Amino acid sequence: MATQQTQNGAAAHQDHDVAESVEGAEIDVQFQPKVDVRSGRVLGVEALHQATPVTDPVIEISTRAAGDWWRSGLRLQLSVNLPSTGLSQAEWNLDSVVARSLATAGLPGEALQFEVPGGALLTNPDLVGERVERLVALGGALSMDSFGTGHFSLRQLITLPFGELKIDRSLIRDLDDEENRMLVRASIHLAHQLGLPVVAEGVDARDIWQQLRSMGCDRAQGSLISQPLPARDVPAWLASWNQRARELSSTKRIKRRASSLAKRSKTPAEASA
Repeated sequence: MATQQTQNGAAAHQDHDVAESVEGAEIDVQFQPKVDVRSGRVLGVEALHQATPVTDPVIEISTRAAGDWWRSGLRLQLSVNLPSTGLSQAEWNLDSVVARSLATAGLPGEALQFEVPGGALLTNPDLVGERVERLVALGGALSMDSFGTGHFSLRQLITLPFGELKIDRSLIRDLDDEENRMLVRASIHLAHQLGLPVVAEGVDARDIWQQLRSMGCDRAQGSLISQPLPARDVPAWLASWNQRARELSSTKRIKRRASSLAKRSKTPAEASA
């Protein structure tokens, strides 16, 4: 019991350090959770901030928070959204910034995911492609962001080491629109054909969650799950999420039992956290 109390006290102290370091900075960085739609398991958080472009301090502040979480036993993958303009600027030493931030925070590269908008791959494909390859070499994962809102390179989606496809919130928030539903279904099908899990952002209502589950969407992010949180509030949210996840799954099971369909799909086994 004393050991457990000591661990809890250390974790609380570290959480306080996170809050002080992140919220005391000039840039207000908050974190929005991302979860598995079927199991409810928390997969990570996305760093969100007021400034439009991602700057070096945003990366440094975010990785500092993630480093403290990892040391307290919360192994959350941190997603950072990279802007098209920054990715196409040769003078931005992004990989050096990331490598330094990882070392300072004591994080492995696998703790980071970089969200790359599809349009960035069209602006300067050689430079952007080389840049994201260097990020992957540091251990980071890649997600294609804002999918479904503009042009993208299917060839680069295939050839570059993307590990996830993220459907833009503008499509997700209006699934009552038939055209949006068709685009979302087609995007999920394309991603699964390429072996990529799909994230829906902007999941703000229970009926959207249920529709996405029925379409086979893998992951979700939005206000139904959580609003963006200050660093200090993330551990408390994690403690409360399990009950919320059970409620969402329970609603789905009730609907399935009431269905007249005889055939029921099996939920795939979850990977261990």
